[in-house]
Amino acid sequence: MRFLGRMSPQPFGTPSDDSASPRGQASDVELLRAIAGGSEPAFEELRARYRRAVERVCRTVAGSEREDCEQEVFARVWGKAALFDPARGSAAAWLLTLARRTALNQLAARRPPTPVDHEPAADTVETADVDAFWLETALARLSEHERRVIELAYYGDMSESAIARRLRVPLGSVKSWKRRGLNRLASLLGEESR
Repeated sequence: MRFLGRMSPQPFGTPSDDSASPRGQASDVELLRAIAGGSEPAFEELRARYRRAVERVCRTVAGSEREDCEQEVFARVWGKAALFDPARGSAAAWLLTLARRTALNQLAARRPPTPVDHEPAADTVETADVDAFWLETALARLSEHERRVIELAYYGDMSESAIARRLRVPLGSVKSWKRRGLNRLASLLGEESR
């Protein structure tokens, strides 16, 4: 892998990783702390745990650039592990958000800018417009709480704790509404794609 050359070796389990657990039983938070301290074995353990999930995100968003996307995601995990704050969310959510944003950035970088004098014709319906239509239709079928939380999280780019503060509801309610809403969206959008 290209990015392994930038790492400095440090054995996992050294005092800098704040972990007394054996390698296979370390939590994701402990692994990220160890990675922030430069532990390659901790990095490999985290990579093994999340390789498939990151691959799915990259394949879904970046398509043919999946391998480059995965490579970039894990390079960013190595470089940004110290920025992870367990008070703001789970390690899995942090890592998959990083994967999603990396994939979206790669997708945007690949897409050529539309010249001002060559804007698409008004009667041309693009796939993105159709997808946006189905997404809006599916969002409208969610409960008010589920829809509001999902819109704030994905359109407003807010964390779950920020949403809870804004809506003045318990964090657990926000998490439940978001999970239920995303599950319903997946079901509804799955129906529309058939």
